[in-house]
Amino acid sequence: MPDMALQGLATPPPERLAMRLSRPFVVLTTALLCACVPAEREVAASNTTALATAPQTQDARALSFVEERCSGCHALRPGVEPPNSQAPSFVAVANDMGFNQDTLHDFFRDGHDTPDAMSIMLTREEAEMASAYIMSLRSPR
Repeated sequence: MPDMALQGLATPPPERLAMRLSRPFVVLTTALLCACVPAEREVAASNTTALATAPQTQDARALSFVEERCSGCHALRPGVEPPNSQAPSFVAVANDMGFNQDTLHDFFRDGHDTPDAMSIMLTREEAEMASAYIMSLRSPR
């Protein structure tokens, strides 16, 4: 008959031992692998991400702005008809109306009042966003 005091010291089955050790092993392995990344590599990666997202953020802000302020009349994307047949699409503005980014910016700053039914004055930042977005639709020449 086995001694009761020795039963608590019996070796657990291998499956149970593996389960007990697996979680600490995974945690330790993950921590060690993370520690192996050189610091300059982490900084470079974060700088690259910041540089890549800055223009994307500006583009997203510009698109959000023109969607909010201009989509009631103008088609904002290629292949879409303007909701107002009197309003040119932004693709037409970028390609067919003789604007460049500076002249379009000036047009927005001086008061966008043609036709008479439309009068809008944009701030410098709004004019920059709108003109940059519109000119991004320009076809390569």
